[in-house]
This record gives sequence, C-alpha cells and structure tokens, in this order.
Amino acid sequence: MTCFVAHLKKKGYFDELGIEVTKENAKHIENEIARVVGEKGEHCPAIWKEMKAWLEDPKMKAKLEKSLKKKFAKG
Repeated sequence: MTCFVAHLKKKGYFDELGIEVTKENAKHIENEIARVVGEKGEHCPAIWKEMKAWLEDPKMKAKLEKSLKKKFAKG
C-alpha cells in the first residue's frame, strides 16, 4: 500500500468517506488523488505534500473528496 494512502487509512480518513481501501485498489486511489491535486506521474512525497495543502483548504478538500467518493465509495 502506498505511503500516504496507508497513513490516511490508519487515521480513518477513508472510512469517513465510505471508502474501503484494499491492496487491490490502493494504487488506484493514489493515482486518483495525484490526478485531482495536479501531481499525476509524481512520486509519493510530491503527491502527499500537495494533498496536505488540499486538505487544509475547504473548497479544494471538498473537490478531492467528491472525486474520491464518486470513484471509490461503497454503496
């Protein structure tokens, strides 16, 4: 599992969004986060740095979470 996806899973972030993170979908989740935050093709540290900025801004956080829920939320 990717570094920041595992970290956010431990913190309960994905549970709050109704997303079950598995070995099979963790890389897809990382790729979607990278795409949304504008770091597609980058490695973990660059994506995580940008994602933290997005999580601090309510509008950007809402956009990211909407995209993640649409693609990965169960039910």
